[in-house]
Amino acid sequence: MALASYRGFTLKSIGTTNQIWKVTIKNRELQGSLSAVKKSIDWWCDTASIIDPSQLTQAATERASGAAGTQENFHGFTIKNDTGANNAWYCMFNGKLIKGGKLAIQRHIEAYLIAKKKAEQTKN
Repeated sequence: MALASYRGFTLKSIGTTNQIWKVTIKNRELQGSLSAVKKSIDWWCDTASIIDPSQLTQAATERASGAAGTQENFHGFTIKNDTGANNAWYCMFNGKLIKGGKLAIQRHIEAYLIAKKKAEQTKN
């Protein structure tokens, strides 16, 4: 049995393969893969509600098998859409997450690039 600590909780492996881990949160024992158990701990720390690791792994597999997702490179920025919905596009832009329609994100990036170019021209 292997032991680990994560965000103040003690994780214990079940069996010899270290594939299944368990943690006790508020007298409730949760079991699952290490990543799913850690996500459950994160969920508890962030929201003070308990979610079973099996629900997290089930949701992840549904997302992976459901929508293949689309991504596009636009002026060096990757714009992604995981669900296929029109306004579900997102992009990491200058360290911030921007979300919305694909065209709106593209216009935002173009406006930034134009403003940056003008600022460089006036600087010179």
